[in-house]
Amino acid sequence: MPGRYQFSLPERPSRDGWFRIGTVDVTTTALLVGLGVLSMFVYAIGGAGGLFSDLIFYGPLVRDGEVWRLVLWPIANPPTRIWVLLTLAFFWFVGHRIEDTIGRKRFTTMILLMTIVPAALVSLMDFTVDTGQAYGLSILAIALLVIFAFDSPGAVWLFNIPLWVLAAVFVLLDVLQYLGNRMFGALLVELGAIIIGSLTARQYGMLNDLDFIPRFGGGAKRSKAVKPAKRRGGGTGSTVVAGPWAGADTMHGAADQMELDGLLDKISASGMDSLSRSEKARLNELSKKLRGR
Repeated sequence: MPGRYQFSLPERPSRDGWFRIGTVDVTTTALLVGLGVLSMFVYAIGGAGGLFSDLIFYGPLVRDGEVWRLVLWPIANPPTRIWVLLTLAFFWFVGHRIEDTIGRKRFTTMILLMTIVPAALVSLMDFTVDTGQAYGLSILAIALLVIFAFDSPGAVWLFNIPLWVLAAVFVLLDVLQYLGNRMFGALLVELGAIIIGSLTARQYGMLNDLDFIPRFGGGAKRSKAVKPAKRRGGGTGSTVVAGPWAGADTMHGAADQMELDGLLDKISASGMDSLSRSEKARLNELSKKLRGR
């Protein structure tokens, strides 16, 4: 009706997924979250001791030949508390930011290394089943938060808390909890995931300010084909689509700017050729939209 305010939700971000289900791009991040949700139903049907227990990483059982536990432990998310939903939502946000930056293939490689390598090393240690175990996306989510926070040192959270401070607090709380519960395996897996993830992200063009992390063979430094420029929110991006964003519509501007930032970060990390055809089209669409054309 004339005179009424109209409200519409922001457009769903277009991502370079492995495949699509309806209008949803199934990225590696989305796939892990979906499997995490599915594991809750597995837990409900079979209980903690059923099929669900076969997903959990147990170092001694890996040494006995159950090597699938090295890969599957992140998707074991028991619905025992409300925090598991916040963990999945948190992983969805942080995971997609990094996946949009380095690309789905590199992100998948990084996740596999963060999952398998620390668990394999812990399996070589003489832990009991009780202390040499790990499960859930919370471990990878914390590791990805550390990587994202230190790749964007100027980023802030609620109440202008620096994101790296929040990441450090989360890691400290996990360390104290694991030590108190004598879950030494989970502690080493999480610390190992942070180290392996940071090392891998460095090779893929992230964490450029952390010079103490080596780049092997020169690594994949951020592309020099485009000159970084200041973007709203303190990030850096590319002059390819730089423009006067201040006039963007307030309702959709934040979501559009976040999506644009992800595309610009991906270009900075791997170059324009790393974008898929749909991403390039979306890049042009967002640049025109935010310029007010």
